[in-house]
Amino acid sequence: MKPKSIEKRAAVRSAVLSTLFQVMAAGALLYLRTLSPPDWLGGLLLILAVSDLAAIPFTFAVLRQRVREIEGGELDEARKY
Repeated sequence: MKPKSIEKRAAVRSAVLSTLFQVMAAGALLYLRTLSPPDWLGGLLLILAVSDLAAIPFTFAVLRQRVREIEGGELDEARKY
């Protein structure tokens, strides 16, 4: 069983990496949009980039919930059964 501090660090690290990858993907989509694709494809790339960035707040909401679970010891209690 891992100590709670290690579990918290792992949860925060995964949320930060996920956010970093989402920002990088959105940047790549916006860069591809500048390469003058057809109008419909440029619009699609913009929609995909915005939807990718819109997921970031939900990542941190889930992180907050996960940290609360770790602090509450819910997993430790569930392992007893």
